[in-house]
Amino acid sequence: MSSPEEQEALQTLTDSYEVIKNKDHNRLLELHSERGYTLFNDAPPHHLLEGEMGLKLKLSLLNQVQDISYEIRGLHLEVRGDVAFAVYELEMSGILVYQYRFEGQRWMRRARCTTVMVREEGSWKIVHEHFSPLKP
Repeated sequence: MSSPEEQEALQTLTDSYEVIKNKDHNRLLELHSERGYTLFNDAPPHHLLEGEMGLKLKLSLLNQVQDISYEIRGLHLEVRGDVAFAVYELEMSGILVYQYRFEGQRWMRRARCTTVMVREEGSWKIVHEHFSPLKP
């Protein structure tokens, strides 16, 4: 049975994908630490993005991809004091929409993921994410 802390951390993790699916810009920002955020992504530019640059790339999904769905598989989540980490496989898909055109193409992401969270003022905040592509 998982602890209340693990359940809260899991809720933050799943909320981070639900807010992308539901296009909730403000809530997405709330789930990330104001003290700092870093991202290693499986999409270009393929280097460490810090702070606002990492969040901008994540927020771009809200505008560029429609009909988003996701599935988290093989989740392993641990809480150690005020730090939690989750490792899992992610499958996310949707329709990549081109601006100013009425067309799009199917988009799919399959990745191995690590999400690191810290407890700030009583709630879990995401401080780092790492996505590595999985071959089909």
